[in-house]
Amino acid sequence: MIKKITLPLLFSLLLSLSAFAQQSGCSKFKNGTFKVTDPASKKVCIITREGNIQTEKMEESEEVYDFDLVWIDDCTYTVSPTPATAARNKAVLKAGTMTVRIIKAKDNSYTQRVTVATNPKFRRVDEVFLVESK
Repeated sequence: MIKKITLPLLFSLLLSLSAFAQQSGCSKFKNGTFKVTDPASKKVCIITREGNIQTEKMEESEEVYDFDLVWIDDCTYTVSPTPATAARNKAVLKAGTMTVRIIKAKDNSYTQRVTVATNPKFRRVDEVFLVESK
């Protein structure tokens, strides 16, 4: 009888610990500089996150976009264009608020799933690489 109760309890504990370990792996990506390649255009975007601001810049462009960043949990955050970014480029308002979920964390990269509140059909999965500071 005790073995029947202990096994499910042990399994539940291990499952909880593995979920916690996955969650805590995301926290190292909350701040820093990252690089992601757009699958359609093959252009590289440099992303810098510091506190509640995310800045994005395509490598071959001078234009910079700032986003308000809100962490929902350790592996999920939303980004919305700042008023200054929206004023400079109205096209960023079309996308609206994007939700980013880190679905797999590695040592120097993570895989993210991006969804857009105003476009339920939009789904994008990218691998984002940490840019080591020099």
